[in-house]
Amino acid sequence: MIFLQGLRFDLVAVTYINLPVILSYLLPLKQRSLKGYQIFQWLLFLFCNGVALIFELGDIAYFPYSLRRTNAGDFGLMVNTSDMLPAMVTSYWFLILLFVGLLFILGYFGWNWKLKTEPARHHYFMQSLVFILGASFTLVAVRGGLQMRPLMPLNANQCVDDMRLAPLVYPSSLSLLFSAQQRFLEPKNYFSETELKAILGPPKTNPEAMTKHNVCLIVLESFGQEYSYFFNKKKGYTPFLDSLMWEGYYCAYSFANGLRSTQGIAAIAAGIPALMNDPIMFSAYQSNQLSGLAGILKKKGYTSGFFHGSNPGSMEFKGFSQVCGYEHFYDRTAYPDQKDYDGQWGIWDVPFFQFTANTINKYPEPFTSLLFSLSSHHPYAVEDNFKQKYPEVPALYRSVMYTDFALSKFFQTARGMDWFDNTLFIITADHTGQSKDPAFQTRIGQYAIPLLFYHPSKHLKGSQQRVASQIDILPSVLNYLQYDEPYQTFGNSVFEKTAHSYAFMYSNQVYQIIDERFILCFDEVNTIGLYDHLADPMLRKNVMEKYVADKERLERRMKAEIQRHHAGMVGNELRIGG
Repeated sequence: MIFLQGLRFDLVAVTYINLPVILSYLLPLKQRSLKGYQIFQWLLFLFCNGVALIFELGDIAYFPYSLRRTNAGDFGLMVNTSDMLPAMVTSYWFLILLFVGLLFILGYFGWNWKLKTEPARHHYFMQSLVFILGASFTLVAVRGGLQMRPLMPLNANQCVDDMRLAPLVYPSSLSLLFSAQQRFLEPKNYFSETELKAILGPPKTNPEAMTKHNVCLIVLESFGQEYSYFFNKKKGYTPFLDSLMWEGYYCAYSFANGLRSTQGIAAIAAGIPALMNDPIMFSAYQSNQLSGLAGILKKKGYTSGFFHGSNPGSMEFKGFSQVCGYEHFYDRTAYPDQKDYDGQWGIWDVPFFQFTANTINKYPEPFTSLLFSLSSHHPYAVEDNFKQKYPEVPALYRSVMYTDFALSKFFQTARGMDWFDNTLFIITADHTGQSKDPAFQTRIGQYAIPLLFYHPSKHLKGSQQRVASQIDILPSVLNYLQYDEPYQTFGNSVFEKTAHSYAFMYSNQVYQIIDERFILCFDEVNTIGLYDHLADPMLRKNVMEKYVADKERLERRMKAEIQRHHAGMVGNELRIGG
């Protein structure tokens, strides 16, 4: 089955590799019938496919070490390890013989099976028509079909049940060609391995037996703290969420790790911070192996589902959800009644939240689910009956009210279901939304989101008064469940009383780290700012010369997180253990 699924990826790769050859045949040139031109085409064919063969065969040696296909970022590694080339040749001499043999076969059939061409004069109209049709078919082939987005290595995860088998689906040349368009990270060596481990601390363990509560993650689109009266103390549009805050365990200083949905979902579902320009599902590292919450809990018997009522292919969430270990994925196409389609993004939140509750109700326990809303997104459309009920409320805030109403209806339905009392709910946002309040437009405020842990039958009430962020969700859940294997994550459990807690982000070429009092801005080499956000909430006064010890402490931690993140991405070492 993997072989059959891989044929589609192979077709994309072969088309990409041979684009110059295809173009040489499609162009309506008189020279196509000349022997010299045909020799040029044959040599071009050999060159394009010979280069691809080098990487396909090279991965036979490289894959056992990297556990992923070669990408363009590996060229730097090749340069740094060029002194090992003689030893590699000695160990894998048979690959050289295989390359020569395959290249000979390609050359033989490429010459004997080449297309016969007639002079193009007097036939420019037909030749131009053939060019247009041929180019159209080539475009479809290079995209892998007529779907919304071109076929990418990430899509291979949809073809296998075990994510470790995904590299078998697509060829190395496709990974290389796709990654060549991406930006790569440069590993950092701020600290030795011993120093780095000392800063980050040992893996976490739980001495008690694991408790298998259900886990329900609810991610609200663009729900910044600015929209909640519970947080802003001015005017709010989230009455139900605010009421839940009093019934659960909330984080007073909670932040998103990025400013995009793709970054937020990666942080929430897999604990991966957004410390590079590209979201991981669109980066050169999209084929890396991850330890998502669903995948970790699957080993303990959990069923899992990812719910997002969007159009198919939206932000590649289906492929990424499978990388994270989710067994089931539900988008607009899974929803039974397309009359509830909003005409733009997907299914309205209210009916899709109900669909989610009813679908979860069919799951065996224990289960984990992730529900990601969509209606509170530009252009902020809501169902007509809700719009008529609140005609005076601006569209942005009305859409937030609508999603909050969807959340209330979800809980109303879920309370009557058997699994509800044994479920830990985590409610947060993917990122903040449009801001009208200057307090939420600073380098801190633009990341401020709600983060709530709620369990209906447990005494999980109160607040975390230290800093928390989306990457703390995964370790918090494992800590709450008393997960019984060692694990090491970027974040920390909000239920642990550590000396310091942090949130860190990256935007506009600047890293920043936030603790209970300060925010430090770092440009990868030097600290460029330190601000006391308690005394100076608008962050107008740089105090890095005044608080040197705090500056050094935060810079040290930021460097450690950058080094860990970049090494994990480049070396495909993001699995957290356990």
